[in-house]
Amino acid sequence: MKKIFIFLAAAFCLASAIGQEKAESMLYVKDHIYVKSQINGKNATLVFDTGSPYTCIDSIFLALSNLQYKNVGKATMGGAGKNVEKVRIIIDELTYTVLGKKYKSKISPVIKLKPIVGDLADGILGIDNMGDKVISIDYVGEQMSFNDRLGDTTGYTSIPIRYHKNSIYVPLSVTVRDGLTIEGEGLLDIGSGNSVSFTSAVAKQYGLQDVSPQVSYYQAIGGIGGDVSGSDFRTKSVTIGGIKLNDVTMEYSHNASGALSSMDYIALIGNEFLEHFDIIIDLVGKRLFIRPNAKFDKPFESPVVGFGYTDRSRTLGCWVVNGLYANSNAEKAGLRSGDHIVAFNGRSVKDIDIEKTRDVFDGLNAVTLTVQRDDTQLEISFNFDEPKI
Repeated sequence: MKKIFIFLAAAFCLASAIGQEKAESMLYVKDHIYVKSQINGKNATLVFDTGSPYTCIDSIFLALSNLQYKNVGKATMGGAGKNVEKVRIIIDELTYTVLGKKYKSKISPVIKLKPIVGDLADGILGIDNMGDKVISIDYVGEQMSFNDRLGDTTGYTSIPIRYHKNSIYVPLSVTVRDGLTIEGEGLLDIGSGNSVSFTSAVAKQYGLQDVSPQVSYYQAIGGIGGDVSGSDFRTKSVTIGGIKLNDVTMEYSHNASGALSSMDYIALIGNEFLEHFDIIIDLVGKRLFIRPNAKFDKPFESPVVGFGYTDRSRTLGCWVVNGLYANSNAEKAGLRSGDHIVAFNGRSVKDIDIEKTRDVFDGLNAVTLTVQRDDTQLEISFNFDEPKI
């Protein structure tokens, strides 16, 4: 699969390793994990995100669901974007039913999530209620479970973690090139669709702007807090728990503020990296267990498509262009951030299953997009970029 700019072992083997409750289905779409849930009895699909300290609810879903609540507060909230946002908070009124378990959330921030992730997301399942759980994820079989105790971990590598203030920190080592290895704690961010994302502070400290080759990008809505920008490059290797993945495409942030500027950790570790493993997170025992899966040898691709989009086909009837790589063929052909893509190679995007959009670029080297821009509809065609990193 071609790497697209996106802003986010068999099941019986995992169940055996868990040694407790049966794993249940999850969706792994565009490098994000989704779980079918209920919020006060209303069906909802939540993005699982260990990078979020709270379980959140999407503002559009909330408006359409007719959920009743009275206790509301206000706060400011930050995330991957470089700004903070004012949000409503529903206090101690929402019960989330996920994978057969119920959680009463003390606070549920109301956020504009669909513009960030897409229409499939009705909320974020954060880490706030998981402190006493064992979380198991099978990316290949798309299975997941929350358990009360740790089962058999034969075949897994055990890694110590630091669990502090609803955040999970993991020892990480990145060899950028011979003579330049960066070591420290990475924030385990199962909510990020990227592989490994160095913070801007680390990038500045180690002079990553001088790494060549690299390609820069800009994303208008990169997370809570708005826009993000950064550069993709290829590293010699990334090591976690003594297990090394070679030739990894990753990024560093340009943002001077927000989660991608922090000095508290060197990088975010996202799904594009973690999907190469079966993983078990034991928050009580403060251990991460990983073992290579069928995706372990899957290569990390170069960003050749040149643009990113958010699937708003259910609510807006389009894909919204949400980011562009600098000097990409997409940008040169005239595609702009904010454009509404209504058709992909002549096919209405409303007819493309929102759960299958991960694969629509496979096997293609060019594309024609029908774009609605203000009152004008136009066709934009371009070949994909040659790999640059």
